[in-house]
This record gives sequence, C-alpha cells and structure tokens, in this order.
Amino acid sequence: QMWEEAITLCKELAEQYEKEVFDYELLSQNLIQQAKFYENIMKILRPKPDYFAVGYYGQGFPTFLRNKVFIYRGKEYERREDFQAQLMSQFPSAEKLNTTAAPGEDVRNSPGQHIQCFTVQPVLEEQPRFKNKAVPDQIINFYKSNNVQRFHYSRPVRKGSVDPENEFASMWIERTSFVTAYKLPGILRWFEVVSISQCTISPLENAIETMSTTNEKILMMINQYQSDENLPINPLSMLLNGIVDPAVMGGFAKYEKAFFTEEYIRQHPEDTEKLNRLKDLIAWQIPFLGAGIKIHERRVSDSLRPFHDRMEECFMHLKVKVEKQYGARELV
Repeated sequence: QMWEEAITLCKELAEQYEKEVFDYELLSQNLIQQAKFYENIMKILRPKPDYFAVGYYGQGFPTFLRNKVFIYRGKEYERREDFQAQLMSQFPSAEKLNTTAAPGEDVRNSPGQHIQCFTVQPVLEEQPRFKNKAVPDQIINFYKSNNVQRFHYSRPVRKGSVDPENEFASMWIERTSFVTAYKLPGILRWFEVVSISQCTISPLENAIETMSTTNEKILMMINQYQSDENLPINPLSMLLNGIVDPAVMGGFAKYEKAFFTEEYIRQHPEDTEKLNRLKDLIAWQIPFLGAGIKIHERRVSDSLRPFHDRMEECFMHLKVKVEKQYGARELV
C-alpha cells in the first residue's frame, strides 16, 4: 500500500512512454494505474505500522550487533509483545531488559546477551511543498509513518512536590530522540541508530503539546467525516464527549489550576509566551469542537439523541466559559 512510491515510478515510466518510446497505449494504461493509486490514497484507510527500538547489549553478541540500537518497522497490526517474542526466539540465551533506560557499563561489558525492546514514535518530517497549504489528512498521514528517520520515546518523570489533586503540575517528560542511518521503510525493515539525544520537557510544554495534539486529532476526524458519509459515528462520539463532558476527563481545567495562577506566573515570568500559546490552543479548541458537534448532530441516530443533547449542553457551557476567558475564534 505504498501508493506514493508507486506513483513516483509510474511518472518515470510515463516520461519514457511519452517522450522516448512513443508507446501511447502503454502510457494510457500507466495513467489509468496512476489515477487508481491517487484514488486509493484518498479513499482507503491504511493501518499505521508500529516502530520498535531494539538494543543488543553485552559481549555475547556478534560485533555488528554488540551494544548497538536498531529501529525496526513492525508488520501491519503487529503488537510489541509478538514482535518481542519473535526477536527473543532468535537469541534463546538472551535476557530481556525490562527497562527503557540505557543500560550501564556493567551490562554492556557483561559476557552474556541482553535485549531491550520498546515502542517508539516516528516523527513527521517537514514537507516544504505542503507549507502554508490546505493539504488533506489522507495525504499527510502517509508521511507520519513513512520516509521517517527520527523517532521519539517519551516517559513521564516526577519533579518537586506532587499535588495529589493535580498531577499535571509536576509531570515532566524525559524524551529520547533516535536518528537512523537511513529512512524507513527502505531496502530493509530496520536500520541502525546513528544518533541518540535526550531532552526534558516541562509540565507547561507538555500541556501545550497535549492540547495541540488533541486539536489536530479533532480537526483530522472532522475532515474524515466530511469526506466519508459512511463512517460509523462511535469514534466521533467518544472523542467529543471525552473533551466536553467534565465528568469524563475533567477537560483542560487541570491546566488552568496548574499554570494559570498568580503564583505560577510570579514564579515563572519566563513562561509568559508559552502560557499565551496554551490559552490560544484552548480557545481554538472551541470552534473545532463546534464543527464536530454539528457533524455529530447530522449523523446521530434517534436512540443516541439524548446522549447528543447532553453533549451539546456541556459544550455550550464550555463555550461560554472559554470565550469569556480566552476570547472567541472562528473557522474560516
């Protein structure tokens, strides 16, 4: 289902058929095939493969593996447990490391074999040709898990005193970045990691990232439902309700309590710009939610009408509150 790659090859062939061998019959077939690939990109939902970081530690491994990390591209719908079981079967005497932290010199220099395996997230590379253009999600989604060379692994860490009522105030993220020798997928389904770096993301930066991801998810789902009348309503129901119903997830009130206080602003004057960014993301979530609820209203069945009415009521309360505090935003 790598139709984008197939289109590139089709274009090369079309150039030959049209300008070198003048075979218009083959050119016609080629263009029909290209058209089908473009149609597939827009209409067929493709599963996203998982990526796994695998470290081989210990002197018991051959030199081409020893104390090196590789990124593997999983098969469609392949779970980490299944991938790991297959991996361990190739090294029956190896010991599985149950931590995601880089092992110490004692493990690296040990005579045995130690394998570490965990899921990593591919990082979308910037596509200059898409910049400042309204590109459909179906086109962008391909590049979120293909032609990727950078991967992230994030784990939460606690710093300072923990507020039992608002864990987000002390939720830092330790993020490890991996860069592979070549882009995946390639000739192989795995490549060696040539660079590893680490950074720490503050609770406020984590909140901005989470809000931004949520807004992107709402917008992506809106586009999907606008382009396909036959999609089941349940995923949209769950996403919208999980945000607007305070009994479900608490909304973004947790961020307000953690960051929009006089105490936080006084202690972190350097965060003014980031606080404004978070407020802007909260404000923009309202028109996105509104567009999603309009789609939901058109599609909802009679049996789910009471559920929709309650969700709409929660949304109206949320809208009044957010627009009063952060201003109104409108979709063009």
